Amino acid sequence: MSSKPSKPHDEFFKATFGRLDIAYDYLIQFLPEAVIKELDLKGLERVNGSFVDPNLSEHHSDVVFKCPLANEADIFVWITFILEHKSRVEQRPHLQLLRYMLGVWDQQLKTENNEQLSLLIPIVVYHGEQKWHQRDLAEYFDVAVPESLLPYLPRFNYLLTNVQDLSPEQINEMNKGLLINTLFMLKYIWDTNFILDHSELFVANLSSSRSHINFVTSLLVYLFKSSEISSEKAHKFIQKLPSSLNDNAMSTYDLIVKEGVEIGIQQGLKQGIEQGIEQGIEQTLRKSTLEMLNNGLEEEMIIKFLQVDQAFIDQVRAEMKMN
Repeated sequence: MSSKPSKPHDEFFKATFGRLDIAYDYLIQFLPEAVIKELDLKGLERVNGSFVDPNLSEHHSDVVFKCPLANEADIFVWITFILEHKSRVEQRPHLQLLRYMLGVWDQQLKTENNEQLSLLIPIVVYHGEQKWHQRDLAEYFDVAVPESLLPYLPRFNYLLTNVQDLSPEQINEMNKGLLINTLFMLKYIWDTNFILDHSELFVANLSSSRSHINFVTSLLVYLFKSSEISSEKAHKFIQKLPSSLNDNAMSTYDLIVKEGVEIGIQQGLKQGIEQGIEQGIEQTLRKSTLEMLNNGLEEEMIIKFLQVDQAFIDQVRAEMKMN
């Protein structure tokens, strides 16, 4: 599993599933048919903002849409896409999802100034390498929950898409435009060599339109930021892309490299400043300890005044003798 930070996952997820065309194609492909019949997906629209708890943002990202009911244009169902991108499978996702749903509803009541809540469909998109076993909330308990107590449990489910369970053939058969490219990239982001050797899978369905060029940029940013790829391999991969996308891809790669260098310089400067401060403080403490010892101040008083330990004083005494 890659040790890269989670930010590239967040950026890619929002840049892809945040697109109306990809979200629409996903819902047509993955929602149960009975649910699709209840929705007017042509009225799908993006909801701004995130409802992920800040404490969970390291491993989760969300994109929210709302969609009118088929026969009730004024009643909306909120559909939340939540990306799960940590290496370990969440054992009790209902608990996190319940907190998430309560956050959505609480925000609705605060911002819409009414007492109406929207129906909510939580969708979990998982692309980790471990197997995800979807369970009912009642199975979280040590004993079988008696039938008479089930009404006192929260009863809701979530739609799970485990990208790793989708075969390349299944993804290709979807025939759903950019959704195919998105799922391929999520599936193989942990296997960089596969991506580099099969560039055709990741650029199929693409044209030179501005919308598609932006999409390619998102793909490449995700790939290059999430993986350790040598300059030589990156250039070979870019050269395999269609000519209409090649120049933009090269510019994207160059910008990412430049950004990485600048971040490295900034981190180096920060580290150097911190080390300099630490060295300066230590030199000051050594000088003060030396003066106090020369003036005959007791070691207990020095420890109390300067907040140093006995080992530090012993070290200063040793240096005094050497000098």
